[in-house]
Amino acid sequence: MKLSEPIVITGVGAITPVGTTVASTWDALLQGDCAARTIRTFDSSGHSCKFGCEVDDVDHLSLMPVPGGRATRLLIPAVEDALYASGLYFGQSEGKARRYGICVGTTMGEITPLEELMAGQQPKSIGGPGVIAENVADYFDLAGPKWTITNACAAGNMAIARAVDELAAGRVDMMVAAGVDAMSWVAFTGFASLRAMTPDLCRPFDAERRGLMLGEGAGALVLERESDALRRGAKPLAYLLGYGLSSDAHHITQPDPKAAGSIRAMETAIEMAGIHKEQIGYVSAHGTGTPANDRMESVALQHVFGDEIVTSSIKGHIGHTLGAASAIEAVVCVKALVSGLLPPTINMRRQDPACSVRVIANEPLAMRTDYIMSNAYAFGGINTSIVIGRYEGRDMGIQSA
Repeated sequence: MKLSEPIVITGVGAITPVGTTVASTWDALLQGDCAARTIRTFDSSGHSCKFGCEVDDVDHLSLMPVPGGRATRLLIPAVEDALYASGLYFGQSEGKARRYGICVGTTMGEITPLEELMAGQQPKSIGGPGVIAENVADYFDLAGPKWTITNACAAGNMAIARAVDELAAGRVDMMVAAGVDAMSWVAFTGFASLRAMTPDLCRPFDAERRGLMLGEGAGALVLERESDALRRGAKPLAYLLGYGLSSDAHHITQPDPKAAGSIRAMETAIEMAGIHKEQIGYVSAHGTGTPANDRMESVALQHVFGDEIVTSSIKGHIGHTLGAASAIEAVVCVKALVSGLLPPTINMRRQDPACSVRVIANEPLAMRTDYIMSNAYAFGGINTSIVIGRYEGRDMGIQSA
């Protein structure tokens, strides 16, 4: 299915362990900054792995008081930046607000109250997955549809897809598509029990990679129909051209080594975008740094594009931010399209020969491309891909960055 009217991205925002704006995050990615350090959010002394990527001073990211737990406090400033960049402001008239919606992708939801209960404390806020979208909608007076997507580590891409569908169906005039997850003891302990976490640094596609590192953060994109954006004088940053979703249910935690579902998601996204696969110049990889995931994704990329496809993963910089990962990566893809620079995979010493794709290692690559794909996968065999395209003939400077 090709979209009957183009969907454009008019604003982006991000809060990450290496930067509290899109601009600072982007600069840190290009410079090869790594946020890995000893966990401070909770006591990790009982874990063999004690490292993660955290955002500093979360309580002071916004000038105004922010309701809710840590996840809400991460997401609201990212959405605020995205709305400001788009030229849309919160506190709209009620008529307009009813046509503005939000879709939030998350793995753990607002987990802070649960962890406070586990620690024998009185929760300071309401928890759960859906409360984040409610908090953000109330804060910005978004009275349209409120969606919460909990498809684990693919939730950011799923939220983007849901937002595209709302716009394509004409139910809204604007959608905030976002992803967020906060560092939590529950997630950290869960991944530790799976023996999925690295004891030192996350090294996607490296021959000696030993696992993922958890991170936290938020990413937000403002999506609109192109005609609506131009009518109000907005300057689109990029096109959101298509998405592909599949579920292979191969295993509860392990990806399908033959990558059938991943291949199907990528091919579906390309078909929806209405382009040829040869036009994709770069793929933002899920690239978690686990042996099984990186090998599976390499098989899929090689099958769809061949050995020379250019790819990289930013999880060595900021860790695996779970439901926020693909939302943040979509923001990074917009920056890559605008700047002509592609972010590197850091911490790589020697590429795994079984990962037969062209991985950008340790230094950014200057390469202009008109189309970028971003992949995200999740436990249970969930596979997602989106295609973002250069906005032609327009001023594409990112205003909030």
